[in-house]
Amino acid sequence: MATHNLTGYGPRRILFNGDESQYELWEVKFMGYMWLQKLHGVINPGDGNPPDANKNANAFAELVQRLDDRSLSLVIRDAKYDGRKALKILREHYLGRGKPRIITMYSKLCSLKMERGENTTDYVIRAETIGVSLKTAREVVSDSLLISMILKGLPDKYNTFNTVITQKEKQPTLSEFRVALKNFKENEKSGKSNDSIMQLHQMKQLVCYECNKPGHIAKDCFRKKKQSSKWCKNMQNFNAQYIRM
Repeated sequence: MATHNLTGYGPRRILFNGDESQYELWEVKFMGYMWLQKLHGVINPGDGNPPDANKNANAFAELVQRLDDRSLSLVIRDAKYDGRKALKILREHYLGRGKPRIITMYSKLCSLKMERGENTTDYVIRAETIGVSLKTAREVVSDSLLISMILKGLPDKYNTFNTVITQKEKQPTLSEFRVALKNFKENEKSGKSNDSIMQLHQMKQLVCYECNKPGHIAKDCFRKKKQSSKWCKNMQNFNAQYIRM
C-alpha cells in the first residue's frame, strides 16, 4: 500500500524479533501503525465489541508479516485469520503473569550488571524494562528497589556516586536518579573530579557541636573563633591584628 511509504512504516521497520524484553515497545509501534491503517479498534483485545470478520482477517495479515517464526508459531494454529485473538495470545505469552516468567524477571533484575562499553542510559533503560514487565504482571516494584539493583551492577568507578545516593536521607525517584547518574557521567567525561561531590555531601552531613549548625565542625566554627578573638580598641572589631607602635 502507498500508505506504507508515506508514513515511513513498513514491515521491516516494526518487525518483532522475538526478544521478550522488546515486546512492549514493539507492540506500541505496531498499534500505532494499525491506527494509521484504521485497524486499531479491530485488533485491540481490550475492545469489547466483536470485530468485523474481514477487517479482523486483514489485521491478522498485517500482524503475521511483522512476527519472527517463533512468535508466528504461537498464533498460527489457535488464531489463524483472527488478528484480535492472535495479539491477545502474544500479550499473554510475552507479558503474562505466570510464576515462571515472574521468577525469570526477578532473576534478571537481581543479576543486573552494566556491560563493558554500555552507556548509563541504556543500562538504566534495561533495568526499567524489567521493572515494567514485573509491574505488568502485577508485581510491586518500587523505585528504591530498581535503584538498588542498578547501583549494585555499576562498575567500581561509580563507588563515589553509589555512596552519595545511598546516604541521602530522602531517596530519589527513578527520574531523579537517572538525572543524577547522567550528571555524574558528564563530570567524568569533562575531567572534573567527582571526589568533590562526595566531599560536599560529607560536609552537609556534619553538625557543629558549638553552634548546632550543619556544614562544618567545631574547630572551623566561626562562632568559636569569634569568641576566642581578642578585642582591638583601635579597629573596634574581633579580627584586627595588634599594631606595634
